[in-house]
This record gives sequence, structure tokens and C-alpha cells, in this order.
Amino acid sequence: MSSSQPRGSWRRWCSALVFGLLVAGCGKEFSEQAYFVPDDLYAAAAVGSDHLWVAGYFGAIYRTTDGGRSWKKLPSGTQKSIYDISFADEKHGWAVGRRGFVIHTTDGGESWERQDIPRRPSRHIFGIHAIDAEHAWAVGDWGGRYYTADAGETWEDRSFLVYEDHPTFKYLSEAELAAFERGDKVYDDLYMNDIFFLDSERGWIVGEYGIIYRTADGGQTWEKSKILGDVHFEDIEFPKSASEIPRELWPMLFEASELLLEKEYLRVRIEAFMTRDELRKTGNTFLADARAEAVRDFLEGEGVSQDRIRILNATPFDEEDVDMNVFRKKKLNARPFARIAVLETPFLFDIKFKDRSEGLIAGLGGVLMRSSDGGRTWKYVESDSRQALFAVGFGAQRLVAVGDKGLRRVSSDGGATWETPQQGFPKVFAFMRDADFGNEQRGWIVGGDSLVLRTSDGGLTWESISIWSGAEAAGHGAGE
Repeated sequence: MSSSQPRGSWRRWCSALVFGLLVAGCGKEFSEQAYFVPDDLYAAAAVGSDHLWVAGYFGAIYRTTDGGRSWKKLPSGTQKSIYDISFADEKHGWAVGRRGFVIHTTDGGESWERQDIPRRPSRHIFGIHAIDAEHAWAVGDWGGRYYTADAGETWEDRSFLVYEDHPTFKYLSEAELAAFERGDKVYDDLYMNDIFFLDSERGWIVGEYGIIYRTADGGQTWEKSKILGDVHFEDIEFPKSASEIPRELWPMLFEASELLLEKEYLRVRIEAFMTRDELRKTGNTFLADARAEAVRDFLEGEGVSQDRIRILNATPFDEEDVDMNVFRKKKLNARPFARIAVLETPFLFDIKFKDRSEGLIAGLGGVLMRSSDGGRTWKYVESDSRQALFAVGFGAQRLVAVGDKGLRRVSSDGGATWETPQQGFPKVFAFMRDADFGNEQRGWIVGGDSLVLRTSDGGLTWESISIWSGAEAAGHGAGE
């Protein structure tokens, strides 16, 4: 990566497609008279059986206080897309969205007040969780993490920062390095997509690159969770003084390539070694480099993209600033081999917990993960889909996971196995972006074209609800 190129510039466009095209309504435009055209809904916040707020495209916010029988469109005061909404009770809540947009209500959404997040330039905010009437957390792009303890009168910037020991410090641009030397904050180039608190102490954050954080002290400290992946590769053994992969090992690499192509969220790091005798004969570590490159070239030849493969500890081009004696020792091993380490880097959208132990995560590429230890560790569970899963929910009878193009999965065994519901679920072709339960029996799913689904039996059956019944009409222009 060039030092003059801003970190994540290429990924900024990719993430914009993921969180823009899939989440932000693909830039639809409405005429001012076409008020009957449905709003895409991105978020739901349920309180008890009857109260629900849904929000989405062009600042749309709707509310029901009678379990979905009637709806009211609320005045958000914005035309920006709202990505998330959260209520602590029937009166106090927040909504967040594009370009640092935050609004707050103390009367159930009848009126909203704009609040200010201390980031310049403004950054998108993708997730918010209201813990109570006074306390809330929000997360967004560029490491965004924000906290209020006074109902949003002030927000503290607790974003993830880059320091000298950070892995990406060497990739900082000249402008970022100058800012760091001045003592300014340099923000980590990470997208944080969702935040969830079970109570005032226990919370979790998820985002891109498999990022999962957990706190047990109300957010004073955060620690990374571990994904227990099920993909592991054996070492590639080389003949002495050779860098060509033995033909008998090709089937193993063919299988590895197929797994990597199937599970696009996986990345690999390749590190190769040589024996002391090989180093003595050659006088350098180029043989180890050639072995790592041979494995990389094999995987790329089978279709694994080069941006998912990284070679560790390659011989430096400029040896003047490197203690080569120390470096050579790192490349020595009793066996001549290459190691393929698997990195779990899924793009994660949603996280929820049923109690202090049981949690679920949904992500891009049909990713579903489950934790039974309070989020310390996570294991993949099979969804049998490669489409995006955007949200998960805990019902008393069945768990639900929903996503793009009508994708839905349910579980009746606590999340151990998932299947497509054969009955009790309407046919849906739009995306489903969020799910929320007000209690164990009453839950909601929202998505494209004003989609609202409701369950009253703990997720066993779902029915479609129209938010246009009793909702006040409103004009639309071109939104964001």
C-alpha cells in the first residue's frame, strides 16, 4: 500500500456498496406526489408487546402503540437515511444514520432533537443502543464508538485509534503521520456495524474483518472475542533445497482452494521456513521466500484472490535497517515447510444476546455464529446460503435470521442448526434488514418496500403487517 494513498480507500468503495446498495436503498428517488411509494426500512426498536418504531430511507420513522393495528409517521426532521433506532422505554430513544446524524426523543417520537457527535468530518453512524433514558452507545465507520451519560447532551468520542504499536501504523499516509506527530487523533480504519447491550454492564460490538468486542464493565474496557474457525490446513512439506510443491500434496492444496473459494470471509497468511543446512549452503533466505511464493501462486491459480493472501516475514529488499542475523533465525526450522494460517475476517452486521451466555451474529455471505459463553468465543453454524444475513432474533419458540432477497432461516434448537421455514412465514422477495423482539412472544422483522412482519407466538409463525393502515401520508423528495 502506498504511503500517499489513504488507508482503506479501495475498501471504502466496497463497504459503501455493502452498506449502501444493500442497506441504503440503492439511491431510489421519489416524486413529491408519490407519497404512496413504500419506504425501505432498515431498523426496528420494540418495547413490550405493543410499542414499535421502524426507520429507514429518507428519514422515515413510523410508530405503532397497539401492536401494529395502526401506525403514525413521525417527524424526524431529516431527509438522511436512518440506519438504526433504539428505545430505552416507551418515551426515550435515539435514531442515527448518514454523516453523523443523531436525533433524540423524550416523548415517544412525537418530537425529535438533533444532537452532535464530536467527530470532524462527520462519519456515518450504523448502530445505536439505548441502555436507559440517560445512557447510550453508538458505533460507525472509521473506528467510530461514542457514549453519552446525559441523554445525549454531550457525547464522548471513544473511537478506536491508531498508535505506534498498531499493525496499520506503517500504512499511515503522510498527512496522518503528521497529524499523529502533532498529537492529533488518528482513527482506526474499521467499520463498526452494530452494538448491543444486554444490561448496563454487558455489551458487544461487531463490524468488518471479523471484529467482535465485548465489555463486562459498562464499556470502561473492551476486549476482543475469538472466532473458533473450523478450517485448518496442514503444513506443506518441501524436499530439501527445493521450492516446488511436491505433486502428492497438490490434492491437499486443491481442497484448500475450494474451501477458500466457498468461504470468502477467510484470508490466509503464508510463512515458509528452511533448515540451517540450507541456509549455510545458500547464504540467504530466498529459498524460504520461494516456498511461500509457490504456495501463494498455487492458491491464486485456483482462483483465490491475491488480496486474501499475505506472505509473512519475506526477505526485506533493503537490509540496511534490519538485523539480518536476527531475521535469519526467524526463518530457520528443523523441517523445510510452509505454514498456511487461516484468518477469520467475516463482515458482520448484527449481534444479539438472549441472556448472559447465549448470543448470535449474522453477516455477509450467509455467516451465522453462535456463542454460549457470553461472547468470549464464537463458532460458525451452517446457514446453507451464501447470501447476506442482516439480522438475528430470539423468540421463545424459534430463533430467526433474515437477510437479502427474502433469505430467512429459523432454529428450534437454540441456534445449533438452521433451516428454511416451510410454513408459518410469508413469501418475501425484498431484503429484510432488522429483527427485534419486545418480549419472548412478540417480535418484528422489517425490510425493503415498507416490509413489516410480526410474530405473536415466539417466532413460530409470522404475518405481514401494513404500516399504511392509519399512517399519515407524507411527501417525498430525493433522499440520501
